[in-house]
Amino acid sequence: MKRLAKLSAAAVLLATASATASLADPLQGSWSGSGYVKPADGKRESVRCRVQYSPQGSAVVAVSATCASASVTIRQSGQLSMVSPNRYVGDFYNTDYDISGRIRVSVSGGSQTVSFTSSKASGSMSLSKR
Repeated sequence: MKRLAKLSAAAVLLATASATASLADPLQGSWSGSGYVKPADGKRESVRCRVQYSPQGSAVVAVSATCASASVTIRQSGQLSMVSPNRYVGDFYNTDYDISGRIRVSVSGGSQTVSFTSSKASGSMSLSKR
């Protein structure tokens, strides 16, 4: 009886771990690509970005990104929640410029579209799995 209880508990833990991993699978890992950033009071600027996603729970993913334009390097972090299969929404924060805002990610296979908005800037980019 004890052995059956232990096996059942192990099966539940494995099923939970598999479900947690599967929700983050579309994003997990390293991505890179390009897009633009448009400051609220400035000109639109092209950027290249590298983004890393790490699962933080059953439907939550941490994001860390570094983007560079001809004039500046931008680093931000954030947290996304899955809102539907392959769609995530969350918040980001940039400590260097004290900017926070909303980020939306849509994943399709090895590609994703990212858009963000804040009171100080907005932008969009297309990323590919690295």
